[in-house]
Amino acid sequence: MSRRTPLLAMGVAVVVAVAALAAWTSAAPVSRPKLRVVGAYVPRPASPDVAAAYFTVVDEGGAGDELTGVGSDVAAETMMHRSTGRTMEMVGSVAVPARGRLVFRPGGYHVMLERPVRSLRPGDHVTLTLRFRRSVPITVRAPVEPIGYRPDGT
Repeated sequence: MSRRTPLLAMGVAVVVAVAALAAWTSAAPVSRPKLRVVGAYVPRPASPDVAAAYFTVVDEGGAGDELTGVGSDVAAETMMHRSTGRTMEMVGSVAVPARGRLVFRPGGYHVMLERPVRSLRPGDHVTLTLRFRRSVPITVRAPVEPIGYRPDGT
């Protein structure tokens, strides 16, 4: 056996390892959510005991996520709800579809801000922090709008 045989075997092993690494790193990237929050607002509450927050979560990435909670600077207790007809139920999490939208609006999903610590008047802002299963939290400033405000004018 010549001295070159072990060197040749080692060279082949290195070439195979480099080819495998190149194939692994050039594989399609793992899809991830790419979230942003738009249109956040809080209508001035009719009662000083509870307010509601609305917004839209947009996923521009290739994978969905899940909204697991929302915090606020004006209420120690916040809860996500879904309204259907005349009933309202608390939800623990809500799916954000890949390349889609999750809309919180009157008559559907919304966040209840229980016992706000200050009055909420048009022109004020409420800080909302949205928490997700896979993505980092997103914090937005939602303007307080007049009672009955609808962003689409309806």
